[in-house]
Amino acid sequence: DSGQLICASQPTALLALVAECAAMAEQVRRRPIRLQLPAADVLVAADPARLQQVLLNLIDNAVKYSQAEAPIEVRLWASATEARIAVQDQGIGIPLPQQQRSFERFYRVSEGMTRGRDGTGLGLAIAKALMEAMAGTIQVRSSPGEGSLFTITLPRWRP
Repeated sequence: DSGQLICASQPTALLALVAECAAMAEQVRRRPIRLQLPAADVLVAADPARLQQVLLNLIDNAVKYSQAEAPIEVRLWASATEARIAVQDQGIGIPLPQQQRSFERFYRVSEGMTRGRDGTGLGLAIAKALMEAMAGTIQVRSSPGEGSLFTITLPRWRP
């Protein structure tokens, strides 16, 4: 809120970071996470601790809003200028009119859809602020009853 969020941008290797986040989520939530990773590592300009916070939040949400048997997928791919990480679930989904609002502080999708699930409505707002502080973006595509796809984009590291 104070505008003082500082992220220490540095070269960050994504293969290990993404795999570590998936392993941590699997251990805590006891839920398998399917990874799709490129053969070669991808370096981005990011704050590794903040990026880990964003990824763990997205994976945790995917697990929380999905049935126990539904797969969670995390994919990493890159172009010459940017890298993308997608977290996809096959959960309850978010209605189109509420998708962009899901990044607002304290906003939660309708109570009927989220009843019984812990949360304050801050996770995605924090994730968006962190991504913007790292010169990245976060987007959502979702359909009720079909799940959600959250994609973060970061600039590639340029020495």
